[in-house]
Amino acid sequence: MNPFPPAAAAIVAAAIDDYRLIVPPEQQTPAGLTDRIGQYLLSSGYAVRPDVREAA
Repeated sequence: MNPFPPAAAAIVAAAIDDYRLIVPPEQQTPAGLTDRIGQYLLSSGYAVRPDVREAA
């Protein structure tokens, strides 16, 4: 497993903060937040891919 880079963690934190500041609380959704995080990571040069795991 690859370690989670500290820079990526900072990008995720910024995306969360921006989402909570920009999007009105009544319009915030988990899907909207994950989309915002993905947008921030992609625009910062990180590859975003789902980590699909099947139950054993």
